[in-house]
Amino acid sequence: MNSARLLVVFFCGFHSLANAVSLPPIPGERYEIGDYSLHIQCLGEGEPTVIMDVGLGDDSSDWQTLLKQSSQTTRSCVYDRAGYGWSDYGPRPRTSRRIAYELHLLLNAAHISPPYILVGHSFGGYNMRLFANFYPKSVVGLILVESSHELQYDRLHIKLPAPYKGRRNIIISQPSPPASDSANAKPQALRDHAFRTAGYEISGLYTSSRQLQLNGSIPTIPLIVISRGMPEWEGNEKLRQREKIWIELQQDLTRLSPYSRHLFANHSGHNIPQDEPEIIIDAISDVISQVKLLEEQ
Repeated sequence: MNSARLLVVFFCGFHSLANAVSLPPIPGERYEIGDYSLHIQCLGEGEPTVIMDVGLGDDSSDWQTLLKQSSQTTRSCVYDRAGYGWSDYGPRPRTSRRIAYELHLLLNAAHISPPYILVGHSFGGYNMRLFANFYPKSVVGLILVESSHELQYDRLHIKLPAPYKGRRNIIISQPSPPASDSANAKPQALRDHAFRTAGYEISGLYTSSRQLQLNGSIPTIPLIVISRGMPEWEGNEKLRQREKIWIELQQDLTRLSPYSRHLFANHSGHNIPQDEPEIIIDAISDVISQVKLLEEQ
């Protein structure tokens, strides 16, 4: 989740689904992928096309700055996973395998042709890795931003809800801004939409992590791993050890490809896409350059 401090919030039920009328105007387009529709917004021109998947609890409205900056370099798209933003709710369980397949259907329905450079933040990293594994001929580059690692729950001793039990009593969330916050605050309708969906995804996290353990490899493509430079866990020795393990897991992600680099966003915690988007934009440009260089060899 994209907050400088992750909060664990316990709740007994979900906010009611925001009425479509109360949602802000749709910034992109919706496409049917069966009996439900997903939203995607694309800007700019050029190849490869950048496809962005946000962190758990966020939606495409949180990545507008990044999308606009990336579109100045090449065609760039950010989409809403099922249940977020302007996308319909999708079938459950909400696991990374299902999400990667839905993205494939969406790109086909929207006639967004490969090659793709994938950008995944936090939980979005799970989804993009599986997409690269399932559709290797479509992907020419991957950028993992503070990406989840399939072993992080075991290494950090995080207990997840049992899969498929419908026990959605834990959600990782960021506090809502006060009513007096700036005009740039996320509309409450989008927050309510995301709150419910995040619970579904958290219920599937254990299964998603196992899916990555079985299918987490990627093709031999340029890979950039971007990690936080400001710790999320600090204070006592136990917290510092957790932070050390997180960075070790981030470093381990670089082993997915021989063409990899590990960068640090020195002025950001987990919330890199909002706090330091320029490092992601630079990474996109670097991957495009690497892709063209490899094509010439």
